[in-house]
Amino acid sequence: MKIGLSLSGGGIRATIFHLGICKYLAEKTLLSSVTHISSVSGASLCGALIFAKSGNKWPSDAGFLRDVLPEIRQTILKNNIQTAALLKLPFSPAYWGHRAALIAKVMQEKWGITGTMRDLPEEPLWEINCTTFETGKDFRISRQKMGDYILGYVKNPDLPIASAAAASAGFPILIGPLKLDAKKYTWTETPPGAPSEDSYYLWDGGVYDNLGLESLYKPGTGLTKGIDFLVLSNASCPSGYLHRNGFSSAKNLKRLLDISMDQVSALRSRDIGIHVLKENKGLYVNIGNSAEKIADDAKVDAETKQRLINACMPPKDAAFVKNYQTTLDSPTPENFDLILRHGYENALCCYTCFMP
Repeated sequence: MKIGLSLSGGGIRATIFHLGICKYLAEKTLLSSVTHISSVSGASLCGALIFAKSGNKWPSDAGFLRDVLPEIRQTILKNNIQTAALLKLPFSPAYWGHRAALIAKVMQEKWGITGTMRDLPEEPLWEINCTTFETGKDFRISRQKMGDYILGYVKNPDLPIASAAAASAGFPILIGPLKLDAKKYTWTETPPGAPSEDSYYLWDGGVYDNLGLESLYKPGTGLTKGIDFLVLSNASCPSGYLHRNGFSSAKNLKRLLDISMDQVSALRSRDIGIHVLKENKGLYVNIGNSAEKIADDAKVDAETKQRLINACMPPKDAAFVKNYQTTLDSPTPENFDLILRHGYENALCCYTCFMP
């Protein structure tokens, strides 16, 4: 079975939640069957860490469990990239208007995210999703190429992996865009009359599609060629109820972005539910869902439901993970383990309840 992973944004919460999904897949000896990965924001940090701790190769199931996951845990807990970037910023004027580039530099120094997109393996094909500010389209970065259909594409880009991941996580206002030097590259497949700039600005991929689905699934046509089964992991936090801040236009603008991103994710999720999940061609793992809710949604028998409830965290802990702050700050060891466990248990419940 050829598996596609679609991993959402959500800061460090998403990074760790997706690691829990990967842990479950590895235990089922399915992680090695992944042929395509599409990541957004915090998920792109997750992918960068997995590849970095595997020598820029995709790990085996046993290797992920034995070596990669423990090393990632240690790296995240001991190296707070958000704090490190904030401490560098006042003394680094070159980065004052380029915070995403600073995040990339800190990821290289503190997390060991080295190499360029060219150094990644052909399989699994990892596509990092950003949003092109100028075109408003999904700017994808992979080993094969980077670009969007309006600007054209750069084949086999030598863009640093850390820069690609930082661009994908460059949420407007909080971090901001990564400035891409367009003159450095040769662009192909550029449509007639396409704009040509010296540089382009790449924002958080979640602004366009926080689930990262577009490269793995097309409405009306189904899964991308080469994928038999889709695992969609959604670690984004709904915007919820919030009073308007009368003193901060930045916070109010972020609120509007959150609402827009929520609506896009909801529409894409419904379409996936109709055309993929009902055909047993995928699983939708959603942060915050308790074992009881998943069992009820699947209408499993009482014995299976109780077994899952007994094995998994209570709903209040699942709700805590769901509402964990969207940030790049390192969590406490306890919160790291809780978020990881929730991702793992969510995958366990979905697999048990929905797989035929």
